[in-house]
Amino acid sequence: MSLFMKLEKSDIKYLLLFFAVTLLLFLLIKKIPSILIFIGLTLLTGLIVFLNYFLQIPVDFTPVFFLSIIITSTLGFGYTFLFVILAGFIPGIFSGDFKPSVFVYLIINLLVNLASIPLNLNFITESIILSFLYGGLVVIIRSITESDFGQELFVNLITFGINIFYFWKLGEALISIFQV
Repeated sequence: MSLFMKLEKSDIKYLLLFFAVTLLLFLLIKKIPSILIFIGLTLLTGLIVFLNYFLQIPVDFTPVFFLSIIITSTLGFGYTFLFVILAGFIPGIFSGDFKPSVFVYLIINLLVNLASIPLNLNFITESIILSFLYGGLVVIIRSITESDFGQELFVNLITFGINIFYFWKLGEALISIFQV
């Protein structure tokens, strides 16, 4: 009799579970540095978002959009979805100044990230295009929901400039860190 003939069904299930867990551990060990960087950036960004809402700063200087594009290009959209919820949504709720319109901006962020997946351009070119797309969609939504369009446009232009600065100065460095 062979070894497998003596094993019962429950033994085979445990053996398969052991092999699956071992395979998963090997895959995760390879990604541990990226996951630790992801966790660190999520916590830091969450703190920045919390302060932005808590202090009621009208300009969005948070790196949520910037980092979500970086995370999509390096780790994938699933991590981006988790990042946007943990770093962009939850801190806003805890700050006490969370507005329902933020749902729309989170959806726009996720849609722009989905649009970034098939793009295969130079990183800076791609980030400028995606920033224009994100900023344009936000301006359209805000022009519908807000009364002072001029002020909203000005604030969004500043936010656009901040995002471009993030991509220009930090983008390549963060991508190389994630790819280690």
